[in-house]
Amino acid sequence: MNKFRFFSIFTILVVFSFQAYSQGYISLHFGPSFSMGDFGDDDIDDDDAGLAGTGFGAGLKYVYPLTDNGLGLFGGLDVILNPIAKDAQDDIEDFAGSTSEFTFPKYINLPISAGLDYTFKANDQVSLFGQAGISLSLLKMTDFIWEEEGDDDYEEKYDLSTTLGFNIGGGLIINDKVEIGLKYFGLGEHDMEGEYEYGTDDGKLDDYNQKVSLFMLTLGFRL
Repeated sequence: MNKFRFFSIFTILVVFSFQAYSQGYISLHFGPSFSMGDFGDDDIDDDDAGLAGTGFGAGLKYVYPLTDNGLGLFGGLDVILNPIAKDAQDDIEDFAGSTSEFTFPKYINLPISAGLDYTFKANDQVSLFGQAGISLSLLKMTDFIWEEEGDDDYEEKYDLSTTLGFNIGGGLIINDKVEIGLKYFGLGEHDMEGEYEYGTDDGKLDDYNQKVSLFMLTLGFRL
């Protein structure tokens, strides 16, 4: 199935999940973000390593109930920031030497998600919920700058990358107000493109693919 068809299905799900706003609920959530797999590999000698460290994310979710037994649709937006891992930064600085200064990039992930939500009410105080869906993943890597004493600055600028991924998660709802959850994002393989500048020299960076996966521990509040 081509990307256009995926995007069409995604758009339909989002529109449908938001079409009856008054019948559902909105929740806000936030918490730490932990990079996984190649994305979280901090080995600077590994071409597949994303070097991403622990970060932080926040998001908004809307759930529209479909049935009386807890099944519904959800749509959501998250903003997740992961800096370059401290060990990777130290390795780069050790390699370059004491006369170099770096501005390390950060990964900014914006997954826009839609899918199915299920809530099971265990008792009057506690409910369990689970969700699974697809995510339109927007990834922006901020600028990398290498400043060397007595030399021109070297700078890399990266383009916005988009692809499709998935998300799955679940957790507890306390008193129908507070949500404690775990969310996993498999945000696909991003085509990373950009440009470099070094004094009067500039050009395109070599393209590469970066797999992105992470999970978040979240504390949420229903509005």
